[in-house]
Amino acid sequence: MVATQLRENVMPLILGPAEVKQATNMGQMIDVIEAGIREQAAGNVSMPPRQNLATSNGFFRVMPAVMQDGGKMGIKIFNGSVEHGVRYIILIYDEKGGELLCMMDAAYLTGARTGATTGIATRYQARKNAKTVGIIGSGLEARTNFEAMCAVREIQSARVFSPTKANRERFAEEMSAQLGVTVQSADSAEAAARGSDIVVVATNTTGHSDNIAYYGEWMEDGQHINSIGATGGHLREIDPQAFANADRILMDTIVGVKEESGDSFAAIDAGTWDDNKIIELPQVLDGMLARESDNQATLFKSVGSAVQDVMAGFAVYEQARALGLGRDIDNFLEHKIF
Repeated sequence: MVATQLRENVMPLILGPAEVKQATNMGQMIDVIEAGIREQAAGNVSMPPRQNLATSNGFFRVMPAVMQDGGKMGIKIFNGSVEHGVRYIILIYDEKGGELLCMMDAAYLTGARTGATTGIATRYQARKNAKTVGIIGSGLEARTNFEAMCAVREIQSARVFSPTKANRERFAEEMSAQLGVTVQSADSAEAAARGSDIVVVATNTTGHSDNIAYYGEWMEDGQHINSIGATGGHLREIDPQAFANADRILMDTIVGVKEESGDSFAAIDAGTWDDNKIIELPQVLDGMLARESDNQATLFKSVGSAVQDVMAGFAVYEQARALGLGRDIDNFLEHKIF
């Protein structure tokens, strides 16, 4: 057995939260993740189900993926709990040579890639002439999802609701300035959703099984709804009637949503889960229609996937290299040749 070092010209890069945010470009991230999902649709991705392990005070989740055509692979690991907080990290590797390219904080990146994936779903599922957005939630993922909506449609105005008035007013002011779109504060979730071409439901669902933010009775013909919360079995964001009233339901991973989301558990229990109108994002990028007419009401429900994380992480890595961000570290991994 002979042990050698990694090639000297490959030094892993470390990116902290501020550097990741600086290296994130939403338009680029949408396109890069879409390319990864297309690769997945072609059958050229290895991605096992995510591993969810219980710890003494929370969870430990592992999400790997190998992009065989794209020449990249990686893994996201996050752990913690609602009570004590969560830490996220993504490791990106060169798939051909096996070198570790980058280690990065993935807290902001998780929100950004969630928004980017919603942007892809909206690109194929919302009406082409959609111009207004109703936003329920005012946190990071509400912001990244709204940014993605503006990247794929010519959005002219939006209304935002959050239970805390100061939070929704701050969101309206800051996102209006950031995106050049008129954003107004709404007095209720229903007021934000009613009459909007696109609805984004991105709420803090932590630990409240009855914390419904969007009700299916509000759904209108031609409306497109994005729901990205309730990624745990004990969490809720939309009600079972939303599944019943949607004409077409798109998911980033059907198995993931069905087995992990409290929203899907409730829909199954209520008898409103209908396999016949549910399709998966890779199927859409492989040519299946996500919307058959402008009159259809459509729903996108996501829980995230390792493909999204790896592609987003690689996009941030490349952008960080171009901008000279981060810190190179000496090679520390032994390369064993057998």
